Amino acid sequence: MPSSRSCTLKILDEVNCVFVGLHPDHVGALYEDFGVFAPNYYFNPKYKLGSWDGKIRFFHKTGKSHVNLLEEIIPKVVSLGYNVKVVDSREVRNFKSVFVDEDFFSHVLAPVTKQPWKMRDYQVEFVNALIAEGGGIGVAGTGAGKTSMCAALALSYEKAANFRSIIIVPDKNLTSQTRREYETFQIDVGEYSGTSKDIDHKHVVSTWQALQNNPTIIQNFQVVIVDECHGLKGQVLTKILNEYGKDIVHRFGVTGTLPKEETDRMAVTIAVGRVLYEIPAWKLIEQGHLANVHIDIMQLEVDFKKEYKEFCEHQSPIQKKLTYIQFKDQYLPDWVSEKRFLQGEKERLEWMASYIALRGDEKKGNVLCLVNGVAFGKKLAKLVPGATFVHGKDDMKVREEIYSLFSTSDNITVIATIHIASTGLDIPRIFNLMFIDAGKSFIRVIQSIGRGLRKAEDKDKVLVTDICSDLKYSKKHLRERIKYYKEARYPYKKRKVDYYYE
Repeated sequence: MPSSRSCTLKILDEVNCVFVGLHPDHVGALYEDFGVFAPNYYFNPKYKLGSWDGKIRFFHKTGKSHVNLLEEIIPKVVSLGYNVKVVDSREVRNFKSVFVDEDFFSHVLAPVTKQPWKMRDYQVEFVNALIAEGGGIGVAGTGAGKTSMCAALALSYEKAANFRSIIIVPDKNLTSQTRREYETFQIDVGEYSGTSKDIDHKHVVSTWQALQNNPTIIQNFQVVIVDECHGLKGQVLTKILNEYGKDIVHRFGVTGTLPKEETDRMAVTIAVGRVLYEIPAWKLIEQGHLANVHIDIMQLEVDFKKEYKEFCEHQSPIQKKLTYIQFKDQYLPDWVSEKRFLQGEKERLEWMASYIALRGDEKKGNVLCLVNGVAFGKKLAKLVPGATFVHGKDDMKVREEIYSLFSTSDNITVIATIHIASTGLDIPRIFNLMFIDAGKSFIRVIQSIGRGLRKAEDKDKVLVTDICSDLKYSKKHLRERIKYYKEARYPYKKRKVDYYYE
């Protein structure tokens, strides 16, 4: 249909734009089209009271929206019969991009081979895809070498236009680790964190936690790289990027896993762009870059037979008889109660401790076991001979020293809270990775498995053990995790365990 109307698209900066001249009915249609239900919106009091429809809007009634959504918005506006005039207020920067090749870091000797460092084929493709677009997201399985790819990305912009870059990592534990890796590539790098304010460098490593206290610092950089960019759903980081950093042209995100929730994916897209390159972990395993993985699901069967017998004895004849499974499913009212029971049951705890110890005593028995909760982790560690427990309140240097033991030991057991150890840790010599009652978070589960996928000289496979329960919410969470395993093409086998007698 020929265009009979006109409107103006004003691009205000690298994040924000506004449409002027749209008919109110069409603004309303776009307002609805770009409304996405928030996660768990039905639990929100405002939704229950009817004062909110449960949706987060990415096109507002004022005509405001976001530059990185224009690929979807403009075709809809054109289909409504508009000619779109574009007024772009952004600064134009012209320079010739410097693309990378396998010898981009050849001036550096690889630590193991002592030969000039060579980038892998997919790493070259990954970096060049982002450089060609000038912004966007690269997705690569854990162990793909994302930090080296970020370093190549930063250095290419320094060589091309003398641009400064800032890489934002998820937490303070990774600032020093990332800085050291950058230094390996002879890059001029500083650190902005709770303990260091060294930003007089071409490139800087920081966290959103440090930047939130002085967010205008981000305006000193022409390139921003968000490591583990699935975390961009957080309000603080998105505010830093979309408000204080709205004029940064070259905005990149790297991650091993993008979030499943549509609202979270939209938040990531708005802040750093669309996915331009993706190589999943299974392909890296197939190509021999990552360790082979097998997942053993051990579903521990809770024994409520005594309680069920008592229930049946006292049940009224007119009540509908429950099966044993139905009784178990309704015995505990919610996940919080279920988790409290599972973490407190003596026999279950003892079985898990024995199993961890058994794995740790093998010829190559290095174990990293991820748990939910500090109190539970401490309790479990006390039952495993020689086990060490680490969590968020431990000093970072202490944690690094403990993790470093994996490189020199064959039988070390570390039990850690899942939120501090499921992302970003570089520990190749994990032979046994375990997680207990891991829940249903896609990001957490897949990233946790990634801890074990890194290869070492004496390691080409990892055994992952998913320890869970046969109670109602645990079964529901397991069904979700199995979906993730299938999607990621990770082989798995499930067996039920009567831990009272094994």
